[in-house]
Amino acid sequence: MYLNRKILSPFPLIITVLILTASCDSDPARSDVDPGPGNNNGFSHTENPGASAEAFLRDDDFTELLVEVQYMPGFEPTENALEELRVFLETHLNKTGVTFTEPEEIPSGGQELYSASDIRELESEHRSHFTDGNTLASYNLFVDGAYTEGNVLGIAYYNTSTAYFGETIRSASGSPPLSPSRSNIEGTVLRHEYGHLIGLVNNGVNMQEEHQENGPHCSEDDCVMYFSVNTTDFFANIFDGSIPDLDDYCEADISAIKN
Repeated sequence: MYLNRKILSPFPLIITVLILTASCDSDPARSDVDPGPGNNNGFSHTENPGASAEAFLRDDDFTELLVEVQYMPGFEPTENALEELRVFLETHLNKTGVTFTEPEEIPSGGQELYSASDIRELESEHRSHFTDGNTLASYNLFVDGAYTEGNVLGIAYYNTSTAYFGETIRSASGSPPLSPSRSNIEGTVLRHEYGHLIGLVNNGVNMQEEHQENGPHCSEDDCVMYFSVNTTDFFANIFDGSIPDLDDYCEADISAIKN
């Protein structure tokens, strides 16, 4: 779920499991997060999701993408989910190479619930890779609890950062017996949140044709940016077992930026 974003008051972009009504985290983006050594021209990693859409989609400044993955004990993302994200990024970004770090275990945060502010603190403490030279860096954290604002699967909370809530993902994939696999849920959520990082829809990347619905989400039900991906309705009633990609409208928006 996405909430209207003000330039000076960013909100995380979230994908929910059970609710359609908006819930938001009003905790503002912190400006004191260490941007890391060797940053390319002072590149900031604490902007709003979508603010670095062109950095992801074009190769003018960054020809490579480094994807850092960290997780808390018991919640390492599946290899298949990360591979689905790799395919998504290699397909849609104009990059010479997309490299994933070996998933790294970090200590448990020891919380049942994590706020966006908690996630930012964890990134500040544990993130190791930052944009440098011709390499844009992104960060992904899988935590061992749930989100404080509703039954949320993942959030895009900075311009290069996303987080995923392992307990909620596990619950969504655990029952009934025909529920989608954890791998498929993770793969879908990873793609959806990176869709927000790259500025879809109409949140950093302008639309070529109208297809925006419920915030920066797509009106087409075959698109990974479709708004009801935010709810269990998607996995219960629409999800056909294959992880969705972008539809023609979103691809056209991306092409206009890349060309």
